[in-house]
Amino acid sequence: VYTPTMVKAKIDLNKLDKDAVAEGGECMAYNLKKATRAVQNLFDRAYKSIGLEGTQYTVLANIFVSEPITLSKLAELMSVDRTTLGRNLKPLEKKGFIEIKPGDDRRAKLISITDYGKQILSQALPVWKETHEQIRNLLGIEKWGSIVANLKELTKKLNER
Repeated sequence: VYTPTMVKAKIDLNKLDKDAVAEGGECMAYNLKKATRAVQNLFDRAYKSIGLEGTQYTVLANIFVSEPITLSKLAELMSVDRTTLGRNLKPLEKKGFIEIKPGDDRRAKLISITDYGKQILSQALPVWKETHEQIRNLLGIEKWGSIVANLKELTKKLNER
């Protein structure tokens, strides 16, 4: 828990500038999270009839393309913490979309998509395409391409640090 005694220098709270704080509306993290939530909500609504969540589609798609894949490799591929990914895999395994087995090294876990998971993925793919098309139409193809390219570049540069 943060306490005021942790502040080493005395700060004059009367000099706290509301305009400077309001600039937080231009914050990259804030705006990315806000956009992510809006996009995620759109995908969650689109996948609801299939019994899938937007994040689950992405995980299933990555497993399908790369299977069998270790938990560590999948976490690296998706830029997600292993522990978080492990929690996200449990519902997919419980629904029968994936199976997790020990690898050659008993510490490694190999993840594969089941036939049922492939059926769900084949139902979800057209929904994914249609939802992307909705977003593309809202933004226009030029802005769409620019946003995607900029996000990929930002991710690459931040991961290189």
